[in-house]
Amino acid sequence: MSSAPTVGWIGLGEMGLPMAGNLCRAGYRVLGFDLDGERMLAAERAGIEPASSSGSAAAASDLVVTMVRTAAQTEELFLGACGLAGRPAGRRELDAIVMSTLDPDAMRRLARGTEGRVRLVDAPVSGGVRGAEAGTLAIMASGSPVVLARARPLLGVLGTVFELGSEPGAGQAAKLANQVMMLATIAGTLEAFRLSRSDGLDDEVVSAAVSASTGSSWVLDNWRWLRTLWESYEPGNALDVLVKDVRAVLDLGESRRLELPVTEAALARVLDACVPGYPSRK
Repeated sequence: MSSAPTVGWIGLGEMGLPMAGNLCRAGYRVLGFDLDGERMLAAERAGIEPASSSGSAAAASDLVVTMVRTAAQTEELFLGACGLAGRPAGRRELDAIVMSTLDPDAMRRLARGTEGRVRLVDAPVSGGVRGAEAGTLAIMASGSPVVLARARPLLGVLGTVFELGSEPGAGQAAKLANQVMMLATIAGTLEAFRLSRSDGLDDEVVSAAVSASTGSSWVLDNWRWLRTLWESYEPGNALDVLVKDVRAVLDLGESRRLELPVTEAALARVLDACVPGYPSRK
């Protein structure tokens, strides 16, 4: 791995930390930064070299990966007063892979705002913490062909890459489509179990039968884990991430005059059934 690029990894949360750790175990040198000191300590234990700032991580790296939580955080990271796009004159363009879920319009704004200073790959992921830990994520990538070609071996450590073209935003569109399908399946599964319970059937028995039938899904296969997101709800967990993403879908639908009645109904159904009085509800 002596020819592998040095990676600056920014964002070491529940997804970013295991992903960066997988790169270390694969032989990459990873310089990591997170605003949370405890995460930095955990990263160091995982073999990630601590950086004093996002800027220092980028300055010492061949390729930067960002995995922060929101579009606003990502935009600040690149375009803020001390942002990564503020490269000194004469320096090469920064190669960066954005693996957070934003939305297509936000990703395109970011690409326009960093043009000539950052070569971006838009690469949100699906598969959750388990996929991040196992290196089995689905990576929905679009953007700079130069950066993507160079980053392919690195991304292959993290999961399977699906190339969606050379325009930033396409990866985000695919990821949000995934979130809509996932949410609709959760809503349908909740109602299906309510139906089967009304006949006295056990969820596990029904799940085993349906998993071998046409109603099978990733949601059903991971139902035990998914249930914990609302049965033991804690602010900031994966349910919050899903809700954030689906609300981004609904905002896009409104701005583009798209009718998304199933998405609206599925979000309301899941929140009403799972977390009454959901704290971040609009």
